[in-house]
Amino acid sequence: MNYIIFDLELNSKPFKHKIPNEIIEIGAVKLNNDLEIIDRFQAFIKPKYFSKLFSLIKKKTNIKQIDIDGAESFKSIIKNFKEWLDKDYLLCSWGYDDYYHIKTNCKLHNIKLGWIDEFLDIQKQFSKIKKLEKGKTASLSNALALCDIEIEDTNMHRADIDAEYTCKIFIHLFKKLDFSNLSIKK
Repeated sequence: MNYIIFDLELNSKPFKHKIPNEIIEIGAVKLNNDLEIIDRFQAFIKPKYFSKLFSLIKKKTNIKQIDIDGAESFKSIIKNFKEWLDKDYLLCSWGYDDYYHIKTNCKLHNIKLGWIDEFLDIQKQFSKIKKLEKGKTASLSNALALCDIEIEDTNMHRADIDAEYTCKIFIHLFKKLDFSNLSIKK
């Protein structure tokens, strides 16, 4: 089995709208059973509904308008991502939000969800393992500090970089992770 540690960046709207936040970047790290990094994936995605990056997102992520203007569509990138996943894999991310957003964006673009079978929430597992107060979660940067993992890249909030750091936490906690209670697609 391969472990796919992924992260998303979104063009989050500063107002309520019936269209979900659109994914503008996906980054992922593929680990084999020996927890060795065997591949990486990164792609920008051209938004369909909100083509201009909101100023807060530009500031937070350092993603530029030109990055998404020249990107491929969500359908095209997800097709490439699914091919990259290969067959036997488990999707993992820092928190439930990325899992939720990939599902809602697939639904928005009429992409079947059969490839999103099981999911491991690393943030939730981290909270249990580190015995954080019930209902409390750690940010990715706080979790890295609690695991004594040095932050070398100052450009957090980029999907590929956050996926790399989440991967380091996943490896650090691996022997304590509980794979018996995975989220199953609905």
